[in-house]
Amino acid sequence: MMAEFEKWLARVLLLNGVLTVAVVFGLLGPAHEDGALAGLVLAAALGCVSAALCLRGRAAGLWGGVLYYGLQVLSYYPHDGGRAFSVKAGTSIGVVLQLHGATLVLNLIAATLLAATALVLVRRRSAAPTRP
Repeated sequence: MMAEFEKWLARVLLLNGVLTVAVVFGLLGPAHEDGALAGLVLAAALGCVSAALCLRGRAAGLWGGVLYYGLQVLSYYPHDGGRAFSVKAGTSIGVVLQLHGATLVLNLIAATLLAATALVLVRRRSAAPTRP
């Protein structure tokens, strides 16, 4: 059962990585400024490579998935025009929190997939044979 769930997670990660590639090429939304584009290219590569590793059953792919989704969980937009942080790759359903000096967005899809990927890693670790 867990192996099927891992394959499903890997396929979802691959879908998100491919969606990020589409964002990079401007197929899904407007073009991004150079700094954001470089980050998206890295996120796209991370998502696709991690998915390929996951599909081969490698734990490194799961760790890459944790990093990929972790980068997307929170976005920060200061109201004073300061430096914002946002990695919008793949799919997103957000909860917007209006703070005194900034807007914070919690990506629920990324948070859910991050938790699921972390769960698989924990279960793998606990199922691994212990060394004497």
